[in-house]
Amino acid sequence: MPTTETHSVDRLIGQQYPGLLLLFRRKVGNDQLADDLINQAAATALEHLHAGRVSQPSLIAGYIFRVAMNHLRNHRRKAGERPEQRMSPDVIESLAGKVDDDDTEPQIRRHVRKIVEELPVARDREIVKRFYLDEQEKEDICNDLGLAPLHFDKVIFRARQRMRELLEAKGFKKSDFFGLLLFAFA
Repeated sequence: MPTTETHSVDRLIGQQYPGLLLLFRRKVGNDQLADDLINQAAATALEHLHAGRVSQPSLIAGYIFRVAMNHLRNHRRKAGERPEQRMSPDVIESLAGKVDDDDTEPQIRRHVRKIVEELPVARDREIVKRFYLDEQEKEDICNDLGLAPLHFDKVIFRARQRMRELLEAKGFKKSDFFGLLLFAFA
């Protein structure tokens, strides 16, 4: 049997649905896709509401919008729905043969390791080298340096921030940071 809260949420959705749909249609630029995603999001939001995962039912319209945005991101990720962005296997093979990995890989590794050496704080250099390059355990590094695990997390976070700043100063994008870090220490 529906509760009073369910009726008030249903009424709230009914009142805010047209405005929410209009806003999302503008955001997406495709009315049919926007309608589908908002309907999916409303259904998902109601499921979450009934499961007790919505902490503030009075803000259900915002919750629906966020869920719809997640659905939109997932939709855009699906390669099957974007055939115009697929490349034939023959083209991929020909491009793969043109990249000289023997030269590129060591250059990137040297560049990132040089950035580690440029870190201004010696402890940052040591922790980054030991944790990422030498793949030592966090517990071992904490014991050797007399750091509590929480303090280690703060130190390595700041070290990564400093590395990111150095990389950005050298022309890399913020989004390149972790990929370069993992690639350099692989």
